Amino acid sequence: MNKKTWINKIIYLFLFFFAFSLKAEDPKTPYLLVSIAPYKFFVEKIAGNTVQVGLMVPAGASAHSYEPTPKQIFSASTASLWFRIGETFEDRVIEALKSHNPNLKVIDLRQGLDLIGSTPGGCACCHASSMDLHFWLSARLGQIQAKTIAEALILQYPANAALYRTNLDKFLKELQNLDKEIQTILASIQNRNILVSHPAYAYFCRDYDLKQYSIEFEGKDPTPQQLNKTLTLARELKIQTIFTQIQYSSKGAKLIASDIGAKVFMLDPYSENFFNSMLTIAHAFAEG
Repeated sequence: MNKKTWINKIIYLFLFFFAFSLKAEDPKTPYLLVSIAPYKFFVEKIAGNTVQVGLMVPAGASAHSYEPTPKQIFSASTASLWFRIGETFEDRVIEALKSHNPNLKVIDLRQGLDLIGSTPGGCACCHASSMDLHFWLSARLGQIQAKTIAEALILQYPANAALYRTNLDKFLKELQNLDKEIQTILASIQNRNILVSHPAYAYFCRDYDLKQYSIEFEGKDPTPQQLNKTLTLARELKIQTIFTQIQYSSKGAKLIASDIGAKVFMLDPYSENFFNSMLTIAHAFAEG
């Protein structure tokens, strides 16, 4: 059974047998979907309590390899908007939902962004799509995406347009201030090379003149040969801290850190509180 057929069967089962137990808490409040937690933060900053926001990829999971649960698939069949980012699981679910939720509007948050092409040996999912999909990790691109979200909300719920525009203006100023604060944090660091377990920080690095090097190769732990090359590179770059991610293996990072006497610091770029997450990353890189 292919994944699309499986998703269709799940939707039918939930529609006919379990729908009563999965209704939104307030049926009068529109239900929207985002793929990853940072965009829940974005939507709620703009929409406030005028919508309920469902999350596809839960805390601790990776959007690159995630498969939605039956409950999430049913929830998607009741949503009016879905803010997507280009992950492969989105394509499968959206295709299967077309006949069950014809009114679902899918908003692609890649629109209008200056995307970075995938690099050889980089993130497997980004390699498949030819573009780096970690574009939420940019306060500058976040301003463009905030406008995209606000425009979609205003079109869908015009009665709330004034509120959404007011909240958008406030949010844009907060994003601009965040960008300035990160620039200040990173302004004086000498070693602008960072070594990470998973290459999630290309946009962050572009914004703040850093260079990212990754341990994993196309989403997998490195081979012994690849590990040795990275080990040599880490020595040449005088890496003192290796940054891991809770969604991915830290095996290679720990091996390299042990060999060169570096620290291992875990980050969670999928954290819902976007401001805290970005500042945590900035301080970690500055102190590394």
